[in-house]
Amino acid sequence: MLKKTTFAFALLLLLNSCAAQDKKFSKNNWYAFTKTNNQKSISSEVYDFSDDMIRMYGENIGYLITEKSYKNFELSLEFRWNIEEKYKRGSATKNSGVMYNIPTDSPDHIWPKGIQFQMKENTTGDFIFLDNITAVVNGKLVEAGASVVSPKFSANENPYGEWNQVLIRSFNGKITQYLNGKLVNQCTEASSTEGKISLNYEGSPIDFRKFKLKNISKDEN
Repeated sequence: MLKKTTFAFALLLLLNSCAAQDKKFSKNNWYAFTKTNNQKSISSEVYDFSDDMIRMYGENIGYLITEKSYKNFELSLEFRWNIEEKYKRGSATKNSGVMYNIPTDSPDHIWPKGIQFQMKENTTGDFIFLDNITAVVNGKLVEAGASVVSPKFSANENPYGEWNQVLIRSFNGKITQYLNGKLVNQCTEASSTEGKISLNYEGSPIDFRKFKLKNISKDEN
């Protein structure tokens, strides 16, 4: 009985330790930066934190960005295009993204230096390397530039209005991007391996939820 009790206690400690690695984010973990304001803003005064979601809509083109920097992580979240009529903004192509490995010494501007998981009609899953960030994709070094797109390997986006699951793993320059459980892009030797994380609002109303981040200590790709 003692051995069983000891094992159960050890297992509980292990599970608690694993659970402690997951970071759940609230409005206090972010600040906002917009095209019309050249300084930090309080996140909840710019975008909507309600119903366990981050809802980005309206006129404030910009982003939410973490106060802290992260390295060697697994990031998961869900997004959906907000198709409610009251938030509609024209008929332009829906466009947004999640950025990561944004260097801490890079100034806030539209859009910051880093790597983006592109969210856009028919191209969700593309890499976008901004401000001369480079990486090796399919054995070839991506040419440095202001904004360089590396197309997704395959498509897997759900219909408008439905939730999509995004998972990003970044470990010492090797990055994989998953969409709804399917690998859609991969690179190695990324020139930026750590930094802040942002949720972009590029004019297309969008909702985010279930944002979690876990530190990883080995290549889990």
